[in-house]
Amino acid sequence: MNRQYIKNLSYIFSKPLPLKVLRSFSGENFIFPFYHLVSDTAPLHIKHLYPVISRQRFLSDLDFLLKYFNPATIDDVLNYVGKGKKSEKPLFFLSFDDGMRECYDIIYPILKQKGVQAAFFINPAFVDNKELFFKHKISLIIEKLKSINGRHVISGISGILNAPNIHPGRLTGSIRQLGYANQAEINKIGEICACDFNGYLKKQQPFMTLEQIKELNSHGFHIGSHSFDHPEFRKVDEGQMRLQVSKSMAYLAKNINPEAVTFAFPFTDFEVPASIFNYMHNEAGIDITFGTAGIKKDPEIKHIQRIPMEEAGMKSAERVIRSEYAYFWMKLLFRKNTITRR
Repeated sequence: MNRQYIKNLSYIFSKPLPLKVLRSFSGENFIFPFYHLVSDTAPLHIKHLYPVISRQRFLSDLDFLLKYFNPATIDDVLNYVGKGKKSEKPLFFLSFDDGMRECYDIIYPILKQKGVQAAFFINPAFVDNKELFFKHKISLIIEKLKSINGRHVISGISGILNAPNIHPGRLTGSIRQLGYANQAEINKIGEICACDFNGYLKKQQPFMTLEQIKELNSHGFHIGSHSFDHPEFRKVDEGQMRLQVSKSMAYLAKNINPEAVTFAFPFTDFEVPASIFNYMHNEAGIDITFGTAGIKKDPEIKHIQRIPMEEAGMKSAERVIRSEYAYFWMKLLFRKNTITRR
């Protein structure tokens, strides 16, 4: 039974109940929804990665959240952590990952108009469009492959993947599996497909500039770290994890100097060892860290789990939030609603 099916089932079970009851039974009054970008057209570098939320959907999401929760500030988040992650009031705090250009062009004006504060978690390697995220390259490659049928291209890619007998229909799936450690292979495949990554960066400018980020900060929006260049932490060693943290923190200290020091794990915090949390909170001086596991108990007192809002099949914030609360109950029955770490 896949996760999406369970979440849809959770939503159906939750529909007869008022949201206040769902909140009360869970004890989780403070929620942390997060997005990447908002756009009426899916950019090609995102198109094959995850669903893109439209402007109208985002406005509807905000209306729902503002109806049932109070908008929080970063100070509220700090107080929440200071009180052992307890909140009597129903609160929400938005965040946005990856520092996409649409955060400045679309999201920022909407949040200002609504009077809602939020956090923007950035990767210094991508600021000012210096580099393209490897996942974005994969999306561009997949889009390019839709218009390429040449055997030499398929043969060349198969060779790079070390899968000479791979069926062309499985090629896209194999490319999707490439990760942070496979960036050389991703670049080679891009060359074979005639993907001009540098040209795309220059023309489309998918990321915010430092000046835009500073403007967000000056208008009361929080800026935090999302690692230096977005690896999946469980797939790199602890030395690399520490380097990702220290480099990104040094960049923020130099260019933003935020009052609160925060870090949102790229991809997920799944299988990140307790020693890294100890390093981040006790040595690196990070006030709060964030994950992506939805509404879930977490033993790390300075670590908060956020709710992904861009899940396939979830057409509204109401559907996402209701399913999260109901899913939390279901996991509670099997004692699966608390994260364990080693």
